[in-house]
Amino acid sequence: MSAKPFWTHSLLSIVDQVLLSGLNFAVGMCLIRFGTKSDYGLYSQLFAAALFAVGVLEAMIGSPLTTLAPQMRESQQALVIQRLQRFQALGGSVLGVVMGAAAAWVVATRVPEVSAGPVGLAFAVFIVMTTLREYRRTVWFLHADMASLLRSDGVYVVSALLGGGLLIVTEHANAASVLATLSLAQALAWLAGRSPAPVPPDAEPEPWRHTLAQIWDKGRWAVPGTAVGWLGNYSFLYLASALSGVEAAAEVSASRLLLVPVGLMVVAWSRVARPLAGRLIHARDWRTLNRLTWRSLGGIELLSLAYIGLLVLGLPWLQTHVLGAKYQGINTLVWAWGAYFVVSVARTIATTWLVSMGAFRQLFIEGCVVVVVMMAVAGVLIPRWGALGAVLALIVMETVDTLLLLVLLHLQRRRLNREPALG
Repeated sequence: MSAKPFWTHSLLSIVDQVLLSGLNFAVGMCLIRFGTKSDYGLYSQLFAAALFAVGVLEAMIGSPLTTLAPQMRESQQALVIQRLQRFQALGGSVLGVVMGAAAAWVVATRVPEVSAGPVGLAFAVFIVMTTLREYRRTVWFLHADMASLLRSDGVYVVSALLGGGLLIVTEHANAASVLATLSLAQALAWLAGRSPAPVPPDAEPEPWRHTLAQIWDKGRWAVPGTAVGWLGNYSFLYLASALSGVEAAAEVSASRLLLVPVGLMVVAWSRVARPLAGRLIHARDWRTLNRLTWRSLGGIELLSLAYIGLLVLGLPWLQTHVLGAKYQGINTLVWAWGAYFVVSVARTIATTWLVSMGAFRQLFIEGCVVVVVMMAVAGVLIPRWGALGAVLALIVMETVDTLLLLVLLHLQRRRLNREPALG
C-alpha cells in the first residue's frame, strides 16, 4: 500500500472510529442522565470485561492472522480466514456463556438493587455478537475494505441510537436493556458488510492442525500479554468499585468517557497501520517504517491535543447541561485522563510495531513488569488521592511502558536484521 492510500484509509478509519466514539459517548450519557449510578458503574465494568474477551480472541486469532496473511497466497489466505472464523465463533460463544454467568453471580452478590438474570443473559449475548463482528472487522482491515467497514459500522451506530432512543422514551434505560440493544445492533451490523471471500476450488487443503499451529505459534504469547495489558489498563475500575462501591466506578468512568474519542482515534490508526507495518517489516523496509512512525506520532498527538483543548473549554457547559449534578467536580480527573491518553499514543505505536514483528513473548514479559510497577505505584497513590491516584498510577505505567517498548523495538529490529528479508 502506497502512502496516499494508507493515509486515505487512516482518515476513513478515523471517521469510522468517530462514529463508534460518538455511539459510546451517547450510551454513556444515556445511562448517566437516565439511569442510576449503579447501572452506569455496572455497565462500565461489564463493557471493560467485554473488551477483555475481544482482546483475548484478537490476540489468539486476529493479530496472528494480520501478521501471517501478507506471507500467504490468496487461496491459502481465504482458507485460513474461513477456518478461523469458525474458531472465533466457538471462542466467543464459550467466553459469552462463562462471563455471562460470572456477571450474573457478581451482580446478585454485590449489586442487589439490580436484577442479576437479565444482566447476565444480555452480557453473554453481547460478548458473542461483539467477538463475531470484531473478527469480520479485522478481515476488512486486512483487505483494506473500508466500504464494508463503514457500511457495517454505520448500521451499528444508527440501530443502536434508534434502540437507545426507544429505551429513553419508554424509561427502561438500564445496564441490561442497553446491552441487549447493543447486541441487536451488532447482529444487524455483522450482516451489513461483505462476507469473507470463498475458498477457491483449486485451493490446496491443509490439515486443521497446521492452520492452528501457525496461529498458535504467533498467538501463544499474545494471549497472556493481552490479559496483562488489560489488567494494567482496567484494574483501576474494579479496584475503585471494590474499595468504594459501584458508584465510585461510575465517577471514574464518567470522567474517562469524555476522552474516549482520543483512545478510539489511536485504535483506528492501529487497525490500518498493522497490515502495512507487517509488509514493511516483512521487506525490512526500515526507512519507510521510521517515516511512518514519526508522521503517525505527530499527527495523532496534534489531533489528541486539539480535542483535549476543546474538551477543557467545553467542560463547564458539559457539567451543567450533560453530566448533571451527580457528576460534578470531575475536572481534575478529566485533566489527568487527558495526560494519560497523550502519553499512550507513543506506547500504542510501539506496541503496534512489535505485534507486527510477532514479538508476542517479549510483549508478555514486558507487560508483566509494567503491571507490577503500576500496582506498586497505585498502592501508594490511591490511598492518598483516591480516583485521581488511580489515574496518576496509570500515567506512570504508560510512561514506563513506552520506555521499555522502545528498548524492545531496538532489540527486535537488530534480531530481524540478522535474518534475510522474505520477499
